[in-house]
Amino acid sequence: MSKSKATYRHWLSEKLNDDLQSQTKRLLHAKDVKHLRLMADAHLANDVCVGCVLATSHLVYPSAVGGDIGCGMLSVPLDVDAEFIKEKQATQIFDFLTVNVPIVKQRNSILVGGIDKLSSNKLQKIAMRDGQYQLGTLGRGNHFIELQRCHGSGQLWLTIHTGSRAIGPAVRDYHLEKTQNKSAGIKYLDLDSEQGEAYFQDMQWAREYASANRLFILDQCRKLFRQQFSASVIEKDMIHCDHNHIERLDIAKKSFLVHRKGACSVNKGEQAIIPGSMGSDSFHVIGKGNAGSLYSSSHGAGRCMSRQLARNTISKDNLSKQLSGIFYQTEKLRLLTEEAPTSYKKIETVIALQKKLVKVTRRLSPVLNFKGT
Repeated sequence: MSKSKATYRHWLSEKLNDDLQSQTKRLLHAKDVKHLRLMADAHLANDVCVGCVLATSHLVYPSAVGGDIGCGMLSVPLDVDAEFIKEKQATQIFDFLTVNVPIVKQRNSILVGGIDKLSSNKLQKIAMRDGQYQLGTLGRGNHFIELQRCHGSGQLWLTIHTGSRAIGPAVRDYHLEKTQNKSAGIKYLDLDSEQGEAYFQDMQWAREYASANRLFILDQCRKLFRQQFSASVIEKDMIHCDHNHIERLDIAKKSFLVHRKGACSVNKGEQAIIPGSMGSDSFHVIGKGNAGSLYSSSHGAGRCMSRQLARNTISKDNLSKQLSGIFYQTEKLRLLTEEAPTSYKKIETVIALQKKLVKVTRRLSPVLNFKGT
């Protein structure tokens, strides 16, 4: 790559393909980008790749956060062993989640507070409409609810992965439409301007909404396990993190706006969740406080195959074999091919590449997976 003023490092094991290399080069030469990092799960996406972390001094790049602002994960243990989940229990769980954790929208609106804090009437109306009908919904794609078995203890854990639903894309698109400022073909806002401050405020609101969404789903799952199985969530051991955001950080005694798009914050002692796929293990980690990675890690295994390619090349029979021993919605098997384990990188490799960034505290294997695909 040609010289730039930004520093660059990556944690990928494979060589960057031409498209990802081109995208990375653009980011390195974008205005005010001081540092650029690619995590071990980095893969191509619109404008800015997933698994990207960049630091600026005063400009914000909404595309370096993405549309699903605040998307993240929540993991919490239950007071039962994973062996508790048999076919009968799995059927009950799927039936409950299908009704009580909708994929797209709730039957009735749910009160969402703080809508008046959004910067425009347009965003407030979207929050009143979509926001109140989507709180407590899962969404599609790689979002999931999963029951997992902890290696060693055998304890059952619940993990929830979802984000800000319609709110995040609305915030991103609204502010991108309001600016004509571009660098290296990517739109930006100046945080020192009224418009930049408005985006930052709305981004934080969407991040809080995404957190509330996961907690709402957790409350539904709590009811499920208490009422149907006399089991309880152990909330004091909960891990809750997100991986699409901007935060102010001091690095080497300088203040930066650290953008993360598909990357976890792992300051020293900070916990994070790094899942594999619906057929592979997940890891709980604790940050080592590595400034060289901008205090960041991967947020998952990362795709090695596009959704379209996965749909075209992975058969239902093949996927069924990949998911052997895991409870899933068999009626969705054809749709789930785009989320097949072989369409993702090997999570063990991704974790190994980050041994200087995080320490593994727990390994979990999937027992039951609920998806909205």
